[in-house]
Amino acid sequence: MRKEYEWSVQLRTLRRQCGFDFAGLACAIRGRRTLLTWREASGNRNRNYLKIVLEPGKGIAGGVFLRRKTMVVQNALLQYSESERVHTPILLAEDIQSFAAFPLWKDQEVDAVLMLGMRENDSVTRERYEQLQQILSEGIFGRRIIPESYEAALEEVWRQEYRELPIYELVDVPLRAALREERSRIAQDLHDSVIQDLLGVQMQLRTLKYTDVMEEIREGLQLADTSLSHIQKELREILVSVKPEIVETLGLKAAFLRHFRFMEASYQITVDFQENIGDRRFGSDIETVVYRIGQEATANACKYAGTELVLARLYLDGNMLRLEIRDSGKGFDADNLQISGGGMGLPGMYYWAGNIGASLTVRSAPDLGTSVLLEVEVP
Repeated sequence: MRKEYEWSVQLRTLRRQCGFDFAGLACAIRGRRTLLTWREASGNRNRNYLKIVLEPGKGIAGGVFLRRKTMVVQNALLQYSESERVHTPILLAEDIQSFAAFPLWKDQEVDAVLMLGMRENDSVTRERYEQLQQILSEGIFGRRIIPESYEAALEEVWRQEYRELPIYELVDVPLRAALREERSRIAQDLHDSVIQDLLGVQMQLRTLKYTDVMEEIREGLQLADTSLSHIQKELREILVSVKPEIVETLGLKAAFLRHFRFMEASYQITVDFQENIGDRRFGSDIETVVYRIGQEATANACKYAGTELVLARLYLDGNMLRLEIRDSGKGFDADNLQISGGGMGLPGMYYWAGNIGASLTVRSAPDLGTSVLLEVEVP
């Protein structure tokens, strides 16, 4: 998360230096298709910007990204109709009335968009724009801008024929449909296997109430224990088959970034995340297990380690993908494989790792912190 922290500092400094109400950075994610997400913001009123996912040409960031031109809007209420504003979700999320949006270049292509906005009309004056452009000419976020005149930026407002559904269709509509289908499948799996097996265990235990023969009681309890172990295995298989939608859509890097930011906000800790995979995609099963184990290990660290810092590393070395979640907190007895707290625990993590032929190594001791290392070969 060090990069996100540095971006946050730069955005805050830039926003205050030039007197803007809002500053946001949208980054391109290149995979099976290119998408843009708002990755960092300063002066934001809420965190709804994190929910926005754009195709090139959609929304403010998508339009600037596609046309590769700076855009200045002085009065969004006048320059966008009500229906068009639906397709500019960042304006709605942050109540932005005037703004300047710059394409940020890295090497020979645009890979991010910087937007600075005001919550009052006609606030992006020539003087403010030129001051901002001069500052940005020195580079920001390791990227550069191509200077454009104030007049050219004002003329860059453009419109496009949109579909009937708003921009949130890119996430919400497919997600809702996928969730309905997934819930139906899970409900059927639970009904056909787990629930029926649980009813069987219940009947086994009920019959024990009517016997005083210790041998029958012992045999009944052993049978119930075997059945519960089978049920536990079935539940884990169902969980493994559930594909995290954010991973399917955005990939491991973006999914972890959002998850770690959520954990930071929820537990008031810092997750130092470093990676070298970029937008690389892996097999669906591999991505699912890596993400699920990362979620569980991070949640355990945040809940139980009693530390303010968690280290997360996701590295690709040749054909070996490694995920490590490490803290220097309370630690635990690594010989006791069941972490308290009601999560899937270490047995579940080992089970998931085994499903993709991965190696999982957990090192911990009281007061010596915990390290969870997952290693898996990838094509």
